[in-house]
Amino acid sequence: MLAVLSARYLIVLNGRRTIDATVNDNGCLITLRKLITVLMFLTVLSPAAFELQSVNTTGIALGSISSLYPGALNPAVLIPEKTMVMRTDYSRLFGISGLDYYQVEISRGFRRGMCAGMTFQNLGNRIYQEKTAGFKIGSDIKNVFSVGITLNVYNVTIIGYEKSTAVGLTAGSLWNLNEEMQVSLVYHNINSPAIYHHSDPLPECFFMGVRYVSKSKVEFFGEIFKDTQFPFSLRLGSVLKPCKFLDLRCGTQFNPDRYSGGFSIYWRKFSLDFAIQQHQVLPYTLYYGIGYGFR
Repeated sequence: MLAVLSARYLIVLNGRRTIDATVNDNGCLITLRKLITVLMFLTVLSPAAFELQSVNTTGIALGSISSLYPGALNPAVLIPEKTMVMRTDYSRLFGISGLDYYQVEISRGFRRGMCAGMTFQNLGNRIYQEKTAGFKIGSDIKNVFSVGITLNVYNVTIIGYEKSTAVGLTAGSLWNLNEEMQVSLVYHNINSPAIYHHSDPLPECFFMGVRYVSKSKVEFFGEIFKDTQFPFSLRLGSVLKPCKFLDLRCGTQFNPDRYSGGFSIYWRKFSLDFAIQQHQVLPYTLYYGIGYGFR
């Protein structure tokens, strides 16, 4: 979203970069809404970020884990044969008007362990928008592991400036070690894309995740995340399944430290999802999702 706007103001919405804002005599930050208004009307051109790779409500509740469940960034996470999955997620980041983020996804499983899907994301408002259209395909190999690739088309629109587009590739794999454990590997934007005449590189990210399904009604998730421009970040999450129609989720991530939680309610093939995520400086963010075909 808004990146490197001036020497004194910096805002990127995934929490790895924070607001460097003027502090008053009492040590309080100036009003966020006024700050956002000022930033949006600065005459300095702001490079795009695309640092929020997904607004998937399920993953947010698990500490922003992004490589181990359907609808995640990993195109190697397949859905069953002859099954269609659709979902949409929405959030108003930090509760601030104008920072609306929504995502729509549709995927289908085919014969011989094949899966294909499309996603669309939009972040911003009428002044500034980041759009991403993704096309993915994945395949199972002898029920041992699966591989996949996603082609993402990024577009930035800023009133008063020309539009800009870039193409990124994401490659992923998922290994089934046994009935209880899976390991994932994902490289996001492996081709080092850049936008605005190649002057603004988009984030290159690496994910390595582990999922463990215990014999009880609990699942455990762990993920190491690395942006090439930032230190390693550890993400942990768990899912408790107290009954057939309810999942309870919680998670945390370190460097930066953030906590999250949420739940999913299932009815036939529909799911209703909710998540809340804390931030060290900014207000908390609420996420909402609805899906079809998950059960």
